[in-house]
Amino acid sequence: MPFFYQQNINETRHLAIWSITEPVSFFETDVQLEVNIQNEERKIQHLAVRLLFKLMMPEADLSKMVMADNGKPYLQGVPFHFSFSHCKGYAAVAVSDTDSIGIDIENIHPRILKVAHKFLNDTEQSMIAPLSENDQLKQMAFFWAAKEAMYKQHEKLGIDFAKDFNVLQLANEDRGVVAALILHKSIEKRVNLDYHFGEDYVCVTCITTSL
Repeated sequence: MPFFYQQNINETRHLAIWSITEPVSFFETDVQLEVNIQNEERKIQHLAVRLLFKLMMPEADLSKMVMADNGKPYLQGVPFHFSFSHCKGYAAVAVSDTDSIGIDIENIHPRILKVAHKFLNDTEQSMIAPLSENDQLKQMAFFWAAKEAMYKQHEKLGIDFAKDFNVLQLANEDRGVVAALILHKSIEKRVNLDYHFGEDYVCVTCITTSL
């Protein structure tokens, strides 16, 4: 299976995206994991992201994967960090040799409008307000994916997406990097958001700025 999209963010961080077209039987054969998910589309996404990870990191033993309290998957004893995401039609994986990483992929779809108030703060809303309707939707999808990626990278519970995660710029290009700030309890941390837009999705990877 060829990767749909691959990117080396830098020498130690990498991501890949799979455009999912295969049936569930394909993934069940190759992944060989018991997955108790009744909805077929979600089951395919769950298996696809794990197969993509296995293709990126063949040494990984999927049977030893566990889920942390924040929902992030872990493999104990491996010398790298990783993050998963999936949405309708796509699976995405990011891997870092050095430090925690977070990835999120979101379809650009009007349903985002219904939940935007949960993750946008006043400053971010003012950044989006002057834009056209289509550009607003695109930027909302970016902010949503950005904050999901920040949540996975930060690895802490009790997060208020609007208050604790602050994206400092719009994503004005098809691909780029923007700055963001995590303000959670006594923590103040700057991160970079490496992003790109596809035809109907946006993918954001959250990385630390120290390396």
